[in-house]
Amino acid sequence: MSKIEEVKGKIRDGDIDQAMAIAMSEALKIEIVTSSSQDGNFRSTVNLLENEIEHELGESLDGNNNSDQIKQLHFQEVENANQRILQNIQSLQTMFNLLQENS
Repeated sequence: MSKIEEVKGKIRDGDIDQAMAIAMSEALKIEIVTSSSQDGNFRSTVNLLENEIEHELGESLDGNNNSDQIKQLHFQEVENANQRILQNIQSLQTMFNLLQENS
């Protein structure tokens, strides 16, 4: 069962607190993928819960201008990841507050 299905099931069962705990643990992670047919993929995973950042860089990092631009774009997105995670958490808090008020 996927995490989203697990959260939905907990909400249906009225277990809002458990649903929120599961959703929050998943919201603390974000994966950023930047793809280029020439340069492959740049993939980064930011996990605030585990305090980890992992990077997987494309195979053809030959220093050409296109590769450098793609890499720069990717790492700009990685820098913005914390802000996105915080926005996701705020949205989840708002949603779960509404669910608790209406249950």
